Amino acid sequence: MIIGPFHLEVWHLVLLILFALFLGWMLWGFLTPVTGTWERVDEDVAPGRVERITLVQFGPFVRGRRMMKGGFQEYNGLLRGRSLAMTRADHGHQMITNQGFPPEVAKEIDGSVTARLTLTLSADRTVIHGTFAPQKIEFTYTPPKVTRRLFLEPSFRRYKLISRKPLETEVVEDNPADDKGPLRRTV
Repeated sequence: MIIGPFHLEVWHLVLLILFALFLGWMLWGFLTPVTGTWERVDEDVAPGRVERITLVQFGPFVRGRRMMKGGFQEYNGLLRGRSLAMTRADHGHQMITNQGFPPEVAKEIDGSVTARLTLTLSADRTVIHGTFAPQKIEFTYTPPKVTRRLFLEPSFRRYKLISRKPLETEVVEDNPADDKGPLRRTV
């Protein structure tokens, strides 16, 4: 095919179509905002417990973090339309040992993927909901090592937008001025 001074072959057209699709996907990611701080609001949340995830994005590429005592959970994912597919990795030796793992096993788990999430952004863009599949990690105490890892059946998760600006939250223990339990401080 000849268009003006350009001689295009079929593979040129295929590359142009692929480039246009990639450009459209990137543009759609910029037009679908998920950046912000999201709080879990489904019925499985323990009373008085707050779970917040802070997400940031560049087009369809999404990263997030949840601060916890002794470490943090890191989220990475891709936005496809209004669907968000993410993985969660746990970081922090103390946080992992607080969950009941021996220190040697905690070293193996630290930084590895421990859950998968598949979420959908609501039409009004204030709620993300979908499934959460945690990873079951089996291990032995003597010698301490991971023997098996498998993803469990997904459960329902729902998060509500509390701020479009990413908020850094930190859990602070033992507040002497107040005897109401752990205090959540926004930094």
